[in-house]
Amino acid sequence: MKHYSLVIDPKLVKEIDRLIKEHGLFSSRSDFIRDAIRARLIEVRKNILGKEVKKKPTKKELAKEEKAVEEAMEEFEEYKFGGVH
Repeated sequence: MKHYSLVIDPKLVKEIDRLIKEHGLFSSRSDFIRDAIRARLIEVRKNILGKEVKKKPTKKELAKEEKAVEEAMEEFEEYKFGGVH
């Protein structure tokens, strides 16, 4: 994995830390941020697919977009954390 620097509002960091400490939902800030990014990417891709559906795509176009979403979900699956039990 690559390392990146982010500028995050201290209030958000405090809330992430609180969730980690009080609920053990994630093992670290990094796990939380990776999960949040993955979830948002999937949401955005689904929204894009939904907008294209409104245009009445051909079956071929719809299949192509569905495949892209599935591939994205598989790609992000590799980064899943141990997670909430």
